[in-house]
Amino acid sequence: MKVLGAIGICLFGVFSSPWIYGQVVEVGGRVTVATSPLRNAQVTLSGKTYRLAARTDSDGRYSFQLPGNCPCTLTVEAPGLHTATRTVPVLRTGEARSVDVMLELSGVQDSIDVSAKMWDAGNGGVAISQTVSRQDLSELPTVTRSTAKSALLDPHVRQAIGLGADYQDSNRLSINAASYRNTAYVLDGTTTYDWIYSVTPTEVVSMGATQEMKVLTGNYSAQYGVSTSGILAITTRAGGPQYHGEAFAYIRPSGIQASAPLAAFHIPNEREDWGALVGGPLGGDRTTFFASYEGAQQTRGAYIQSPLPGFFNGKVKEYYPLLRFDRQLTSTQSLMVRFNGNHYESNNVNDRISGFNQPSTGRYARTQSWGGQVAEQAVFHNKVNQARFSFVNYFPDTAIPLQSSVSVVRPNYSTEGYSTANWVHAQSYTAGDLVSIHQRRNDWKIGMELSYLRAKDYSYTPFGTYTFASGAPQPNEHPLSYSQTFGTAFLQYKQTELNAFVEDNVKLNSRLSASLGLRYEFQTLTDNDANFAPRLGLAWDIRGNGKTILRGAYGLFYDQYYLYISRRFLTLGPNAPTATYSLNYGAAGFPTFPNSLIAPPNGVSGGKRDLYLRPARLANPYASQVSAALEQNLGHGLTLEISGLYVHTLKQMRVNDINHPVPFIRTASGQYRGGTLAGAAAAADATRPYQTYARLPVRDIAVIENTASSAYSALDVGITQQAGTRLRLAAHYVLSNSVSYAMFYSDANSGVPNEWNNLASAERGPGDFYQRDRFVANAWAQLPARFQLVSVVTLASGLPVNPITGDDNNGDSYAVDRPVGYARNSFRTPLQANVDAAFSRRFSLERHLQIEARVEADNLFNRHNFITVNNVFGEGATPLASFLTPKSGITNADPARQFQLAARLIF
Repeated sequence: MKVLGAIGICLFGVFSSPWIYGQVVEVGGRVTVATSPLRNAQVTLSGKTYRLAARTDSDGRYSFQLPGNCPCTLTVEAPGLHTATRTVPVLRTGEARSVDVMLELSGVQDSIDVSAKMWDAGNGGVAISQTVSRQDLSELPTVTRSTAKSALLDPHVRQAIGLGADYQDSNRLSINAASYRNTAYVLDGTTTYDWIYSVTPTEVVSMGATQEMKVLTGNYSAQYGVSTSGILAITTRAGGPQYHGEAFAYIRPSGIQASAPLAAFHIPNEREDWGALVGGPLGGDRTTFFASYEGAQQTRGAYIQSPLPGFFNGKVKEYYPLLRFDRQLTSTQSLMVRFNGNHYESNNVNDRISGFNQPSTGRYARTQSWGGQVAEQAVFHNKVNQARFSFVNYFPDTAIPLQSSVSVVRPNYSTEGYSTANWVHAQSYTAGDLVSIHQRRNDWKIGMELSYLRAKDYSYTPFGTYTFASGAPQPNEHPLSYSQTFGTAFLQYKQTELNAFVEDNVKLNSRLSASLGLRYEFQTLTDNDANFAPRLGLAWDIRGNGKTILRGAYGLFYDQYYLYISRRFLTLGPNAPTATYSLNYGAAGFPTFPNSLIAPPNGVSGGKRDLYLRPARLANPYASQVSAALEQNLGHGLTLEISGLYVHTLKQMRVNDINHPVPFIRTASGQYRGGTLAGAAAAADATRPYQTYARLPVRDIAVIENTASSAYSALDVGITQQAGTRLRLAAHYVLSNSVSYAMFYSDANSGVPNEWNNLASAERGPGDFYQRDRFVANAWAQLPARFQLVSVVTLASGLPVNPITGDDNNGDSYAVDRPVGYARNSFRTPLQANVDAAFSRRFSLERHLQIEARVEADNLFNRHNFITVNNVFGEGATPLASFLTPKSGITNADPARQFQLAARLIF
């Protein structure tokens, strides 16, 4: 670490040395035909004194480096297609220009000016979306080099946990204030949604291996589905006709980092990211390759704030390899083969040990996946066919306790002990086909995808859990309840998912385009077999000059179930291999603290089971979306876009405890069923309609139902500015409103009502991830002496806080009782504000070799942004002093200010 730090400091020192800087500019872009990427097209760039040639890669991309301060002409040619030309204006040193070209098929009689702005009425023209480019991924500062977290450049995307989070939960991104479990992923055209936990893609690709990521947040075309909220569509990088590559190292020394939020002293925090990538031709001009490898290791201290200040050192290791080959089989046929994997391990995932959690709650965890994809593309006159097959073998969760022991929970004070060992192993197979057909004014797309997944699942918990009253230990106190799981679960489950679509992007006249689509989705996990989703979009070029575009769209979208719910049905059903018993203090067989039971308790008056049941009919939630957008080119590189989106989602999941006690309506603070907290549970159990179910002694019987709904509306104002060669700016502000009745995460205690007789009134409130205002801006500035400054600024309203009393006043076993007079999510965390910055300079060692030195600052002004705060209001008419106070840990708060040094060798 010290050696790498010294290297980083030395490289930073060369900032003041201009002798190796060269004067070059970059021109690149993408070539498409019938809305699909075109490989191996001939691209020529001609100036007064030079002529450069290249061929497009498998994603249709090309790039050149050339002398600055000169205009040039771009020519694109391919067999069977009309030749296209573009004029590239004068570029100055250090400037990059993107020039995309859509080629027309020979024989097409329509006369279309290919130099004018083309409007795709499908995904690109009607969808509410943003694109995170290769330049964004390469230049913008980042906390953990997470590709998925770059989606936060779109203000429709919110984080569900802290920015510094890792492991599978690091990609908990909420789109349009919806549950993060509804966010879907696509990799190179194939769905990579994690059908088990639904918190991350099955295949994680590093930033260096990513070409671009499209963030689809509303009314996307019929080609996309699986989600009612949004999709992250990632494209991997490919080799090209010229060799190119990069080696890099990012170093975060511990000593210069700010203390973690709430920490009373400095705790360790150091990280190293390193990697290399290379691409180019392989054995001729018909085959190209791209290979990348990225690794990271981090030592991160997690602050423990109660009962005594302290910290725990967490160790993290990550690896991300990728290898891709592209082969031009014939002039009209190409093949892509990709292999990739990822591995993560840590002894303190997401700062599990932090805040109130003591070191004895820790576990060692690991996730990994490996797999790949084969894709074939063929062009037949006016048709393009893309066939894909992918396979992924992955472990979404594997964990063992650091020290297996009895759990002791004292809410709002401390949690000790943990004893569950578990692993999940899954394999998925996906096959798909996409046909694009150009017919005069129509661009047809017809496609299907079939996905099959099977999983093996193991878990074992040898010790039980004691729960005490909230707060510090009191003299002569006793536990309120005890629970323990008996048996070992070794499960196997599977599912098949099928989707198909057809859409027509038609140019009705020179100014008006339309997108008409129909999508069908089928999932064996649910009981729906008529999930048809129509899509309609219109794009109007108001003045006919491509400068003022009005768009509107309507669509129907479906969510998919994740198999973790099936796992719950299997492990918590009446015939489950495991059985969890709960006992109130004083019940027959209640163990002596801190011992665990050696056998399940007997009799109805002893331990009771909590069941988790599938309803008679399980439906897929669906959403109606309506959107409108106006895009105005204001000239001088300035573009304004204003869009509105409304999403109404129905048949959302929620928990219904069909064995809940009779309602206990409190009218004043400090009221408990049965008169006391200790007696509330027993008094509630006496009013439950079932004492036994399927011949089992029962307490809660959670049935998952499709009886919740939500509504989301948003106004988005975005502006982009290209001010010559010195400044580039993109800024978006979203004003939104969100209302929901439940937020379901698959646990039996999530999304439950405060009382079971007033779902339609008391449970109506803001969504858990609702932020009324969110502003995100990023800017590139070329400074004197050829330095570059890049910055990302985020300002947002605080997240909702659901106030609770901290006690189970009504004795129903769900700790969501709210203080009298307060509704769900009726408080908020403080305003969020964050500024990240990167300061860099690139030097040319020779024509094709450059070195870049950079310094990055995340959370430059050391603003403490808290995602989760203490939501225990207390029993009184006024809140406890601890109410709304922050919690420590990387999931509860964004990282404090962090500096890192970086060096990149680019060729």
